[in-house]
Amino acid sequence: MKIIAKWFLLTGILGVILTGCGTSEDNNNGSNGATSTEDVEQVEQNENQATNNNESDENQNAESGLDENNEGVSSRSSEQKLQYQENGEKKEETAILKESDNQNYSLYVLPGYELTAEEPNKDSLYLSEDGQVFMRIEMLPTDMQWDTIVENTKAQLAAVNEEVETIEVPSEDFFKDSIAMETSTDEDIVTAYMIKNVEKPFKFTIFTKKDSDYKDAFLQMGKTIAAGKAE
Repeated sequence: MKIIAKWFLLTGILGVILTGCGTSEDNNNGSNGATSTEDVEQVEQNENQATNNNESDENQNAESGLDENNEGVSSRSSEQKLQYQENGEKKEETAILKESDNQNYSLYVLPGYELTAEEPNKDSLYLSEDGQVFMRIEMLPTDMQWDTIVENTKAQLAAVNEEVETIEVPSEDFFKDSIAMETSTDEDIVTAYMIKNVEKPFKFTIFTKKDSDYKDAFLQMGKTIAAGKAE
């Protein structure tokens, strides 16, 4: 997958730069069992080390706030109906509440999708029948400079294709003040959403193909994310 190889090369460089300035993001090396997923995990590996230093301090500062969030999240229903479009077809199905094993959030997952815990602060929500179609979910440090997140994301997308465009985000409150960017090749589409207005910032990076559009399904599931465990 040339698209992922380019992503890997540039992110390694960005990881070194961001480590030097102390503003890098977290990354990991997990696997969905698909080649593209393995490459993406390697892509973000260098950034992971820098943010780990930030994360321990951040966890201490945010602990009490997250405890408060847990109280609200614990009342979430075990199921929720989600409406979405998949390859142009409107659908409605019952999604099941799932918790991340290594990040402090829960979300509703549609049938035919799996949530896989990777290394700290990285998860993959992927299509069961094709692990190369997936959304990476990252919890971002609250003290990380937003401009740095945007710059880094744009550079990563530019490694796939120099033509990176800013796209409109959904109108829901969840996406308020958020930023979305997208690029593509002949076969693949990569879309990044930087979610700023939730209790803890998130970044979604969606990998889909032009002949199999699952982006809206990923977004509808992503919108159900709530910080804290649903215990």
